[in-house]
Amino acid sequence: MFGPIGGLVPGLVPVGVGQLLLGEVFRAGRLSVRHVGIVVEASQHLPPGTIYKGQTYETGVITAPRLVQAMPGGAEEIELRTGTHWTPRHAYLRLPEDYPGQAADAAAIARLMVEVGTPYSFASYASLVLWRWGVRVDRLERWINRRREPRWFRTNRQGGKIEKQIALPVEAICSVLVDQAWTLAGKDVMPNTAEQAVTPGALANQLWRTPGVTWGSLGLA
Repeated sequence: MFGPIGGLVPGLVPVGVGQLLLGEVFRAGRLSVRHVGIVVEASQHLPPGTIYKGQTYETGVITAPRLVQAMPGGAEEIELRTGTHWTPRHAYLRLPEDYPGQAADAAAIARLMVEVGTPYSFASYASLVLWRWGVRVDRLERWINRRREPRWFRTNRQGGKIEKQIALPVEAICSVLVDQAWTLAGKDVMPNTAEQAVTPGALANQLWRTPGVTWGSLGLA
């Protein structure tokens, strides 16, 4: 999901300032990308008698899709609603899979980042601003690409028979979270880009010209 952004980094400055400093934007129609999230669960039409969130639905229930997004205090999973997330200012993309179940793997990795509470700070933006402005020193690259201890993850590759170790980011702004979820699932989303040095605008520009990516948006209609 690409869309607008709002809110504050608690105790510091507006997140929007960090976005402006990055200087990488993507605009198409009414879509102006400032925020990125990853859809981790589709809407489901559950049959009558379903118990959902502790309530029994005698006529069935249609659930809301779910999205993982970065937050300063830690990544979170939310429900997507028509009034707030299906507007001319939002766009949804489907990436082609390199193996069956890769998208589900990316969703599972995003949920792991919620589980461990992957945060971000204004320093996350500041480091990307320095990188964007040409400060390409090894020390900065290592700081941007800080990771947690590796953990085992069972992928859907070859029918779920393969386990591999993945190292989640220490911090992740929205575009880094989405890129890393797919990257750790084995997809090269941002070729020729330093690990985790991914901004929302750069990600949108890359996927706009990536073959096989399907876009859907009221703002692009």
